Amino acid sequence: MKKIYLLFLACTFVACKNSTKVPNVDNIDVNVQVVRFDKDIFSINDVSVLHEKYGNFFADFCDYILGTGRPDSANFQNNFNSFRNDSTVRLAQTKAEKILNTYEQTLNAELTRSMKLYKYYFPQKQIPQIYVYTSGFNPSLIIDHGIIGIGMDKFLGSDEDIYKSLGFSKYLVQNMRKERIVCEVIGALGMDEFPLENIHYTLIEKMIYEGKILYFKQKLCPSVSENDLFGFNSDNMKFCMDNERQMWLYLIENKLLYSDNSTVITKFTEDAPFTYDFSQESPGKAANWTGFRIVEQYVNNTGASLGELMNETSYEKILRESRYNPHH
Repeated sequence: MKKIYLLFLACTFVACKNSTKVPNVDNIDVNVQVVRFDKDIFSINDVSVLHEKYGNFFADFCDYILGTGRPDSANFQNNFNSFRNDSTVRLAQTKAEKILNTYEQTLNAELTRSMKLYKYYFPQKQIPQIYVYTSGFNPSLIIDHGIIGIGMDKFLGSDEDIYKSLGFSKYLVQNMRKERIVCEVIGALGMDEFPLENIHYTLIEKMIYEGKILYFKQKLCPSVSENDLFGFNSDNMKFCMDNERQMWLYLIENKLLYSDNSTVITKFTEDAPFTYDFSQESPGKAANWTGFRIVEQYVNNTGASLGELMNETSYEKILRESRYNPHH
């Protein structure tokens, strides 16, 4: 089964800048150049050529991202042509190409930097190839067979008129910017390499897991701004900082930390305009911010390396050894 991630992975805010010195990775032999899959999709008319050039990725892209079925399925050609000829899709592709004409070099440099850090921390891991595409506003990230695919139509800019015409919610659109591509790629990589193994998990386990992914992103994206790394605006961040203790006490007093109710977990850790139980001033996914703070304190207290953290699957141990007890 392919691993497909919606646009926004775990998002939160780090209370203070990471003071850990960034390792020198200049001598690590990694050079990322994004593959412009998007151009070929719209310029090569012969499906067999696309299939031969891109193999399983092309088939998976069509099947899992576009929903057209695989290239050998009935009605594939009609479905694929409908996607390519859709006026909104074509407009999105034109705008994506315009962004990449000026941003591709910067994107390659930032991805290279992050992947060098990935290789530094995890020398045995393989560096994935990065493909860019236009997805018709379907899921924006796919990982399969050492490839990460990025849907550029989800990163056209927070003031993009297409998003308004399609009715995207404001809280999502604020993060649909090219500056967020790198940390989204790294977040998807972290989730793929270090998945939440538990089939039945509790709210606190999900919070700490998301906190681990956030910490992973922070370590591998040191040049990305806090806003772009965590996806909160300044008001969201201020709320979390000012209400850290109150949020934690609310979860404890209402006996929610060890709830395995999927509705409860979703309410606190998934995308939303705000976290209902914490007030309309709070951001969505506010509990993930708490998860990050727990992880941060765990690392500070134990001296765990990034590899040790990501391979630690006892969330109770992380919580216990973090000695998390916010005072404000």
